[in-house]
Amino acid sequence: MIEYPDWVNVVALARETLQLVLVREYRHGRREVVTGLVSGTVEPSDAAGETDPAESAARRELCEETGYSAGELKRLLVSYPNPANQNNLVISYLALDVVLGGDRLLDASEDIEVVLAELPEVMLRLRSGELRMQAMHVAALWSACAHIIGSDNLTAAAVALREKLVAALGVT
Repeated sequence: MIEYPDWVNVVALARETLQLVLVREYRHGRREVVTGLVSGTVEPSDAAGETDPAESAARRELCEETGYSAGELKRLLVSYPNPANQNNLVISYLALDVVLGGDRLLDASEDIEVVLAELPEVMLRLRSGELRMQAMHVAALWSACAHIIGSDNLTAAAVALREKLVAALGVT
């Protein structure tokens, strides 16, 4: 068994445009630059304070990797990265109201490019196989789309995004 701390990832959508905030970074296992969600490890320091450690980690990773900060985070999904030989969880969040304004704090070994993209286009590219991402990120994205499509409590901009997702994905 491999023991890891829990992981987080964030489906972050910019407040004004609802563009998806993605990161591109080199991944040794594939030996290529891969597009993905903001993600990282729940660290011991995330347990300080009154908030959930996973939520604290999601907020910290979002700011460190992208310079964006989130208001409310909605927990979307808790899943097992690989229960055959790993003991950890991955907790996925949706942030519909992220704003740019913080300082990025990359580790010395990190070289991360921030990319904004339209969520419906990303989902179509994933579905067609044109875009490949880590499986846990794909699960979080589909969960975010399901949440947006099924929610009755959305801003006007998010309602417009829902209509684009429904049209792009052929949801009836």
